Amino acid sequence: MARRSVVTKALAAITSVAMLGTVAACGGSDEAATTEDGKPIVTILVVKNTNTDKTTNMQWAKDLEKEAGVKIEWQEVTDDQWGQQKNPSMSGGEIADISLRAFSPDDAAQFPDLFEDLSQDMDKLPNVKKFFDEKPDAKKLVEDPEGHIYNLPSSRGKAYSGSGQNMMINKSWLDKLGLQVPTTWDELETVLKAFKEKDPNGNGEADEIPMNIRALDTGGFGWYSPMLLLNSTGIVTGFNKGPSAQGIYVRDGKVANYLVSDEYKEVIKYYNKLISEGLIPADWSTKQADAYYADQTNDGKTAKTGVIFGWSLADFGDLRDQYTAMPVPAAPGVSADDVVWDGSSNEFENFKLSIAANAKNKDARCLI
Repeated sequence: MARRSVVTKALAAITSVAMLGTVAACGGSDEAATTEDGKPIVTILVVKNTNTDKTTNMQWAKDLEKEAGVKIEWQEVTDDQWGQQKNPSMSGGEIADISLRAFSPDDAAQFPDLFEDLSQDMDKLPNVKKFFDEKPDAKKLVEDPEGHIYNLPSSRGKAYSGSGQNMMINKSWLDKLGLQVPTTWDELETVLKAFKEKDPNGNGEADEIPMNIRALDTGGFGWYSPMLLLNSTGIVTGFNKGPSAQGIYVRDGKVANYLVSDEYKEVIKYYNKLISEGLIPADWSTKQADAYYADQTNDGKTAKTGVIFGWSLADFGDLRDQYTAMPVPAAPGVSADDVVWDGSSNEFENFKLSIAANAKNKDARCLI
């Protein structure tokens, strides 16, 4: 029980994957890779945000290695770096024994031979089986039409069942300039111009970023994508998982693709206008994640950013009290009643853990 408790807490701290417990061997035979004293060696890749501490500095990682009786070789890479490395890694057939936040079901569909089919090991993974029995929607996220499961989802609990995407604005700037939270695209443009021209942070410098948007994800639309503005037009997105990230949506019971819609074109045109007016940084599409997040916190004393799509007010660090969440403003010709919002439920995500099909020390990697 002690082993199960420590291991469960450990991975919960990084991915909240409900898969842990003492298990027998799963899939294939071992080609032993061990330390001099006989401990199995397991490589674990962690794809993480730039502001996350090193895994080896975290107590849970030390406890995991000790309680599992293995030697873990941690491999860490930031989201930005992984965006460049993932495809070459898969094409070369070189992936870690266990990968966290690295591969999606789409990746597994493209390279199925790289990943262990965990559907064959459910009888040896009782916690996973129980989790899927209790949360069938989580299983649907990762099971392909033939019943294969190459990735395990995360579960954060019902507290995260709401959308993890938010549009936020600097309320202190609005108050200083005598402005209200914008409710339409025209009003948003007016507010952003005031943020640019009237020195709302009061430092005498023209350093304000009226609206900051993230670079597009090469794997589809995802967290905090600028295309969340599609919700202004009445198209509901769900960017953190599923077909919405690839353009699929449903309206009035009919399936369509917003990538070829008039609404999508209008969003692009609007962004082009804001960028041309200097209301969005010209380098937004090439800015690395660490630089993007640094804009939100700045020096912790003077706010630099007016509007973003993000996770929560915590994105702004010590400046969080200056900000507030806001409804997405309505596009031209769209009433407030027809404006919708992203349905990216945060309870489950589909890319949290995968295991290499050719991993050595299979007993050990399944135990972990």
